[in-house]
Amino acid sequence: MLDPELLDHLAAQPGQNAPDINVALAEQGHGGVLLALVRSGATGPDALAVVAQRVVADRQQLAVWEPEEGESEAVVDVLDQHLICHPNTPAAARDTVLARHPADAFFVLAASCHIGATETAIERAASWPSRYPVLDRPWLALIMPGAVSPLTYEAWAQGECVLRRELVARLTFDSALLEILSGDADRRVRRAVASNPRAAKWRERLAISDSAVEVRARAKRPLGTREDKVCVVDSPRFAAALRALESGGVLAPDVAAALGMKDLRIDEEGAARAAQVLPLGRVIELLPSVLDLPGDHPAARGFSAGFALRRATHGAGLGEMIGEAAKALAHMPAGVASSYTGKARLAAWASGGLAASTVLDAGEVIDHLADHSLASDTMVLRRGLSGDASRVAELCRACRSTPLVPPGLLAVAWATDSVADEEVIEMAKRVSRVRARGRDLPEDEMDLDPSLRSLDVLEQVVLAASKKVVFSPRCALSVVALDARRVRYVMTAMPQWKGRLSGAMLTRVLRQNAGALSAAPAEARERLASVRRWTERVLTDVELSLALGVGHITTEEVVHRLRLGRHRVDDGETLACGADVRAAIEGRRSIRPLLTWASEQRQSDPAALATWLLLESHDRPRTPSMIAASIDSFAARQLRVPEALSCALACLENRKPGRFEVVFPQTPRGKATLVSAIARAYCAVGGTR
Repeated sequence: MLDPELLDHLAAQPGQNAPDINVALAEQGHGGVLLALVRSGATGPDALAVVAQRVVADRQQLAVWEPEEGESEAVVDVLDQHLICHPNTPAAARDTVLARHPADAFFVLAASCHIGATETAIERAASWPSRYPVLDRPWLALIMPGAVSPLTYEAWAQGECVLRRELVARLTFDSALLEILSGDADRRVRRAVASNPRAAKWRERLAISDSAVEVRARAKRPLGTREDKVCVVDSPRFAAALRALESGGVLAPDVAAALGMKDLRIDEEGAARAAQVLPLGRVIELLPSVLDLPGDHPAARGFSAGFALRRATHGAGLGEMIGEAAKALAHMPAGVASSYTGKARLAAWASGGLAASTVLDAGEVIDHLADHSLASDTMVLRRGLSGDASRVAELCRACRSTPLVPPGLLAVAWATDSVADEEVIEMAKRVSRVRARGRDLPEDEMDLDPSLRSLDVLEQVVLAASKKVVFSPRCALSVVALDARRVRYVMTAMPQWKGRLSGAMLTRVLRQNAGALSAAPAEARERLASVRRWTERVLTDVELSLALGVGHITTEEVVHRLRLGRHRVDDGETLACGADVRAAIEGRRSIRPLLTWASEQRQSDPAALATWLLLESHDRPRTPSMIAASIDSFAARQLRVPEALSCALACLENRKPGRFEVVFPQTPRGKATLVSAIARAYCAVGGTR
């Protein structure tokens, strides 16, 4: 055992020690001694191998060693950083260090551009993806071409991994492999061939005939000679490559110029990528050219789909992005109903591209839905996936392996018959938190139609997701009405509620009493409604809706009071909520008297018209002509549009986005009513209000 003072003395100058002395220092030294060894370029591989072993074996002991003044990182992390970079560290030790930091960009890059880089390290760097296929991965240029064997190059070139094929195309000298890769189906691989200075013959061909505009641009650009020398970690090249690795790629100037050409001689995927990666100002400048194209043009489809999935963190916030795009779409050609303006027109345009595009796979769509993108808005997503059950099922399968499920996808899956109940319940357990745009706003509520699935499934979904999602009144109240304790909790909270019945009120009760509700068995209750004593007094709209939903009053009694004038309904949407719940629990025949009253009074009473419109699933679908005629007939008798009617129409559009595109009122006041409702329905699109 060496004396501690002798250890410090010998460690001060590792270059003057014999190799065996440095090995002994590595075996017995404390954290400061090990740091001195790894910082010296003269330390040999044997001593460095021992240091690497001690980082694993004595990790706890080293962790308690106090670092020198000015050093903030733990000594074990500093040792790993020096080991991965040291030119004398054995390959096995470097691979072991890299295995401890597989997701750290510094370790991945340092190991791959090392003078003795192993194929394991190079494969890790090659597999580090860019955020988009049109972004360059400049860290590949730091890898020494000779570090990969010809057999490995050949295996990767013929493999299924696109990222490895891109590495081969960027580095190989083999003409046979370049011939194969120049015709690869993926644009990233062909662009890598066009970036290879040794591929002059194939670059000429790509510059003329390649289908991807950025590949043609890269092939036409003059390339300098390749700098085949080791890159050290303190060089500007390493720093630039590390920034690119951490940010997920770099948009090269030639690619940006090619994607941003106003003539839009570009394929569908290229247009989608242009909308995703170009600066927002350039994207807005391109919008008029995109709108001049036919709706089924590949570039038009791709651009609108790419814009829908554009990450808001790229260059500008979501609010700015939506505001600028809505202004640019103000002069959108005919094709979208004239009543759609502003955010409604933007949602229609973006969801149309999302529905028609075929170049974006399900996994990528799920990734972008988890970010702040326009497509993550439930209105846009539901409209884009409307009627495409196979696409919905594909997205649901893609999100099975993700830790969080986008809230909009859960709402779409609920309304899709091909998605099994068990899968919807599992998605609800992993749903991500909904970003609130204000306090108790209807735009923040997730509306699940109770009539589409069993009440048992609805209950499991709502209880699983209620901590992260605010549900609409009709689905939250349906769950409350199934258990006697929940009803008691709601009735206790009801006297403090003012205004409209909101899902936030009911969801808050479920959250606050979640522990009590789960601690004891459920209290089953009678599903048939009866008139309770407390309802004999004059009720507010909220009280009447709650009483109807939980079965404390019958629809016959409600209609009786309405006809006698004992109750005057101001909010038809709230009344329809209670009727929706009663129909889900007791059957649609139980609300037949209310439907009859609403149909009789809908020409003169705005609440009756709102109720008649919103209860269509229990009667018959309200066709576009029926909706237009009802709006015209009612508006002709009014001096102004009642807010209750505007809210009900907005709710209809929220439940089935896009249905008002084919609704055409004939009177000026009827048209104004519809425009007002559409503006209300889309006011919160994109997370802003």
